[in-house]
Amino acid sequence: MNEAIPQKDFGDLLARNRRKKRARNAAVLAVKYTVMALLAVFLLFPYIFMVSKSLMDLVDANAAVPLLFPKSGVYFSNYKVFFEYWPYFRNSLVVVLINGVFIPLTGFMAAYPFARRQFKGKKIMFSVMMSTVMLPGAVTMVPTYVMFNSFGLVDNLASQWVTAFFGGGAMNIFLMIQFLRAIPKDYDNAATIDGANMLQIFLYIMIPMCKNVLLFIGISTVIGRWSDFQGPLIYLTSLENMTVAVAFYTQFSSSGAAAIFSNAKMAMAVCMTVLPMVLFLIFQKQMIGGIKIGGLKG
Repeated sequence: MNEAIPQKDFGDLLARNRRKKRARNAAVLAVKYTVMALLAVFLLFPYIFMVSKSLMDLVDANAAVPLLFPKSGVYFSNYKVFFEYWPYFRNSLVVVLINGVFIPLTGFMAAYPFARRQFKGKKIMFSVMMSTVMLPGAVTMVPTYVMFNSFGLVDNLASQWVTAFFGGGAMNIFLMIQFLRAIPKDYDNAATIDGANMLQIFLYIMIPMCKNVLLFIGISTVIGRWSDFQGPLIYLTSLENMTVAVAFYTQFSSSGAAAIFSNAKMAMAVCMTVLPMVLFLIFQKQMIGGIKIGGLKG
């Protein structure tokens, strides 16, 4: 017969196992945090380098051996470039404000009947809409330019926000449809019994319940349009109509005297990153949660 393990030895064995488990967990946690810290430094280094360059004078900024920190003092005067470029920042703010408000709103208006109503031709219309996702942007670029030119929208800031009144693209509408399908239709039925019409259901029930997906699409649109380069480059030719991204490229091109002003270029780049960074810090919960939106099932 096996002899029973004394209670004292059994307690010591449990204590040793607990200590080993805690030590193993602590080691794993230390490795995880070390890897995360190294990854954070790796990802943040370009931004830190950019901010540091923006605070240098011309000598330090254009030194043969790149400097990580200013040697000759900190020069906040480099940020006067923001006031010089304020007209272009204003143009970009107009573009992102209109797109950020009306793309989620009109997209939601288009998604609502697909998700909550039945009508003839619904499946065909939905298939045609989603088929546009497979069209490469290069295919539609020339026809869109010809159409905008015939409407007088070339070299007009309206070319950057007029499409916001047409849903903002099939993918945005699809995301909203998926979100709406996840909401039980009992809400619609209860509101209908209480005497609410379709417009009231849309305004007072559906929009408040879908604020997360609306915020996600709105903030994503603002960040994307703020740094958009291709669209303004194609349609805007006059300097006074340019958005900040194209004006930045035009004024600080890779050739000419402006090319050496790396401190001013870095200051301008820092100014351009402020809006997306602030929006993400404020709405990071909605932005991260928005990744799950596409996986919702109706």
